[in-house]
Amino acid sequence: MNSFIKLTSILLLSTGAFAAHAGTDSITVKYILTVPTACAISNKVKAISLPLKHDTTPATQNIDVKCNVNYTVKASSVNNLGPNKSQLVNPQSTLNIPYDITLTGGPTSVIVNGAASGKVAPAATTKTDTYTLTAKTESAIAIEEYIAGDYTDTVTVEISY
Repeated sequence: MNSFIKLTSILLLSTGAFAAHAGTDSITVKYILTVPTACAISNKVKAISLPLKHDTTPATQNIDVKCNVNYTVKASSVNNLGPNKSQLVNPQSTLNIPYDITLTGGPTSVIVNGAASGKVAPAATTKTDTYTLTAKTESAIAIEEYIAGDYTDTVTVEISY
């Protein structure tokens, strides 16, 4: 019996010496593509000069905004006369020409010469928000009452994100 135990022990030990040890190892890879914030006025020309007529005919300019984050819109004129009002100025003249200016369309209302709009959610990736800037004289003006020359104002439409 003693020799049987010895023989069994030797067999067990010898088979263990030839046994391969099994195991596993792994690696986990997480892929990340970071999309940066982007917000732009997509008009090709960023400085535009539009003629304003003296007979209340509106002059319009579309402004296209495309963003992938929340944004606000603000519009302000250099010769501000209050909400949605401004004036055309000629340095050679003491008379200025008041005019109305509005920014409409898009997903939110914007008061020219007012506070910035509320936050606008990003448009769908294939959509552009189009705002329309419209200017017109308050009433028809008698051009012979004004000194000849250019009467100007500048309106800036700004997006913040």
